[in-house]
Amino acid sequence: MLALDVKNLTKAYGGNTVLAGVDISQAAGEVLCVLGPNGAGKTTLILTLLGLVKADSGDIRLFGNQQQGITRSQALRQQLGVMMQIGSLSANLSVYEQCDLFSSYYAQGYSAAELVQLAGLESHATQRFGRLSGGQKQRLLFALALAGKPKLLFLDEPTLGMDVEARQALWHQVKQLRQQGVAVVLTTHYLEEAEQLADSIAVLHQGRMVAKGSPDELKALMQYKVVRCRSRLTDAELAVLPAVLQVSREQQQITLHSRNAEQTVRALLHADQQATDLEVRPIALEQAFLHLTQTPETQQEQAA
Repeated sequence: MLALDVKNLTKAYGGNTVLAGVDISQAAGEVLCVLGPNGAGKTTLILTLLGLVKADSGDIRLFGNQQQGITRSQALRQQLGVMMQIGSLSANLSVYEQCDLFSSYYAQGYSAAELVQLAGLESHATQRFGRLSGGQKQRLLFALALAGKPKLLFLDEPTLGMDVEARQALWHQVKQLRQQGVAVVLTTHYLEEAEQLADSIAVLHQGRMVAKGSPDELKALMQYKVVRCRSRLTDAELAVLPAVLQVSREQQQITLHSRNAEQTVRALLHADQQATDLEVRPIALEQAFLHLTQTPETQQEQAA
């Protein structure tokens, strides 16, 4: 049974279409990352799935149960966890008091002490929420999203404001949840985060799903590789090497986009036998994402 199955989901505000026929499916124990530029419809999608916003049309099934409008049963809500990008709690309650409150909402959830530990805030248990740093607030909000031991967890920009250490700790927790069979829907602007965590990535652009697949599958949509080197050749000489699509230079470091890296490298070494620091690699997920979310106007500008 799929944890999440969405077909032809649409939502518009006035004349502005925010979701235009979105299809998504997700199995238990899978991390699905929804990528998209600002305004792509990511947050609206999550709010609609949670029943906080009513879709105009489409079919939403959670754990095989069809959802009608914004109605979600109490039993289903107990199986869902959510951490929204802009989360807010009472500034005057302490970390422990927040955890105790959320723990009371669930019959089979974590205790307050366990939630404090999940947040990694044992030494701040008596500190008020309003006095926490941005990263500490995010860690607490993440732990509270786990309060009911959810089977389907929604994380909207969960590592926003976290330092590197805290971000990696959260990544580790998400990987543990996946091993426990929890389905996780993640939105993020950190493409490294998507590459580290996602089993499947859905790219949302102007309310439409423009691509879906594993990180490797999305990168494979771009039929070129990146060649980096140091060379005495000019940009004009590099640009006419076989299969080169694009040339860029940062100080002495040259980057070539090539549709056939082997041909490019052979020609490069023939033209400049003193070329050094040669490296060939697949494109990064960031490059694939930027390509998939380009507007027609941007594509025309780059082709000109």
